[in-house]
Amino acid sequence: MAQFSPHGPATSLSRPSTWHFDIDRFINPFLPAPRWHLIPKPLAHMLGHRENTPKTLGNIALAFWSIIGVFCGLALVAEVSKRVPSFESRDAPTIIGSFGAAAVLEFCAIDSPFSQPRNAIISQIFACTIGVGISKLFALNPHAEAYTELGGALACALTVGVMVLTNTVHPPAGATSLLAVTNSQTAGLGWFLFPVMLLGIALMQAAALLINNIQRRFPLYWWTSQPLAPPRQDEEVNRHKDGGTTIPSRYEESLTDEPRRLVVKRGDVLVPDGVDLNEEERRVLMKLSERV
Repeated sequence: MAQFSPHGPATSLSRPSTWHFDIDRFINPFLPAPRWHLIPKPLAHMLGHRENTPKTLGNIALAFWSIIGVFCGLALVAEVSKRVPSFESRDAPTIIGSFGAAAVLEFCAIDSPFSQPRNAIISQIFACTIGVGISKLFALNPHAEAYTELGGALACALTVGVMVLTNTVHPPAGATSLLAVTNSQTAGLGWFLFPVMLLGIALMQAAALLINNIQRRFPLYWWTSQPLAPPRQDEEVNRHKDGGTTIPSRYEESLTDEPRRLVVKRGDVLVPDGVDLNEEERRVLMKLSERV
């Protein structure tokens, strides 16, 4: 049973998972950790880096920034898209409907894993590929119009499956794949749906970085909440020194800039993904949870 903690995904020891495929286990060892100290502080701040956890805002401030963000994000996508000549010549929609759901995630639920750039970008690429592919496949049938609903359902289902396996779940992508088959105007774009979506995604992310980092923090991470390959100690060192000895930066170990935590609760233990415990360690932790 997977649960989420403020410091990233965690797995509960009370119910071991089976048949689990973690693509990050194969990809992350080859990805370098971010070198935030090499980036100017104002730019790093706008890219989501924090040395200290921001204060939690009340729902009044959250509602205010959500209104501002959703309006500015959607207006920016619509205004820019309708001024692109190639979009106009292909009768592309001013804005794809799935951007409405994306705006809610990108400006309101910004702490959700579904809102992070990896999910928002890669999921839509999967959605376009699968949606357009299914649309063209069904178009091979002369009576394809009678099966567009089934095609849309299949495209959405396959998109969800791929997102789950690649840790890129982003609900608006399901809508994109569905529209790519069932909506005549969107389906008519064919593979040109890619530039339409990619432009909208880029504009939405730019607006989110600008607005969400005024009083909040976005994104929490760019690729994953788990530690990436640490820098070599002879190349990357902390800006702070202790008695003349250089110390490797902790912030280089994780895109969240926060240490992963093992949480012991009554009757349950939450272990960060990627931390493997043997049976003895699991037994000790479960005993501790029973005494809390």
